[in-house]
Amino acid sequence: MKPFSLETVLNYRQRLEDIAHNRFFKAEQNRAIVEQRLNQEQIKLDQLIEKSVQLQARGVAITELIRYETSIVQNEENIIAIKKKLDEKTMLMHKERDNLIRRSRDRQIMERLKEQQNQAWKEYLNKKEAAMLDEIAIIRHGGEN
Repeated sequence: MKPFSLETVLNYRQRLEDIAHNRFFKAEQNRAIVEQRLNQEQIKLDQLIEKSVQLQARGVAITELIRYETSIVQNEENIIAIKKKLDEKTMLMHKERDNLIRRSRDRQIMERLKEQQNQAWKEYLNKKEAAMLDEIAIIRHGGEN
């Protein structure tokens, strides 16, 4: 009797791997978006600090300087929040990458198992065929005598 076909299992494992790949790709994109936003906020902070220094050098009104300092503090708080979010996105991306690696290994193991099973089946059929040919040869040889 032919052994259980692993095609259905392999198809299922392939779908799981594809889903894991898509989730990893999405996590990687989300992380890149947050990283880009962090870079923009850091550039904005640098510009605010530079502008504040220039205004101080020119001797501008204290209210204007206070407004810039408030903006700088707010921007620094935004950067801290974005860094926290970036860390979360990075952790999620690593989790999804590990999941993808696990799914890929599972599928590869199932493929090797299928190949081994098919090879064992071929060997079994070859042995059966050899036994039948031996039996036919014995019957023919026995009939001639």
